[in-house]
Amino acid sequence: MTQFKDIQTKIKLFYLILFGKIKKENNLIEISQKNKKPIKNILIIFPVKESSFRVAIYSFRSLSKNENINYYFIVNSVYQHHFNLSGHVFNLYHTKQKNKIDETFYDERIINKSFDIIIDLNNEFVYDICYMINKIKGYYKIGFNHNYSDYFYNIQLKTDVLEN
Repeated sequence: MTQFKDIQTKIKLFYLILFGKIKKENNLIEISQKNKKPIKNILIIFPVKESSFRVAIYSFRSLSKNENINYYFIVNSVYQHHFNLSGHVFNLYHTKQKNKIDETFYDERIINKSFDIIIDLNNEFVYDICYMINKIKGYYKIGFNHNYSDYFYNIQLKTDVLEN
């Protein structure tokens, strides 16, 4: 079954690349003190898988807020009652059986907003979330390394364990 999903994902990505819907993230990013642009908007996408969500919410339990930074969080609606960080919280309706995001989410105002940093905490490839990240404007797009991560992130983290 996973081999079929892998082939299906490759076909979807081929179609999107062929028609210019997605492009590799090749934005050159510059990290220096001279050209330091103030960070105003940060988007953090929490994992859709329950075990990974629990690890991520535990890791962010002591997130200290900076009053000059707007924090935006995307959380699977199933775990909304476990989420207690303050900021702009958006519910994502992710169905486990189909491994898809509900289409109504794409109408949210978050798709049209520009972010300084986008952080995807999903350590496994989730096609719909990666496609959404590709559509959102962001200077730094940070995520975990996987087979297709070059198309979606300009900073990639290599780890097998989410706790790291």
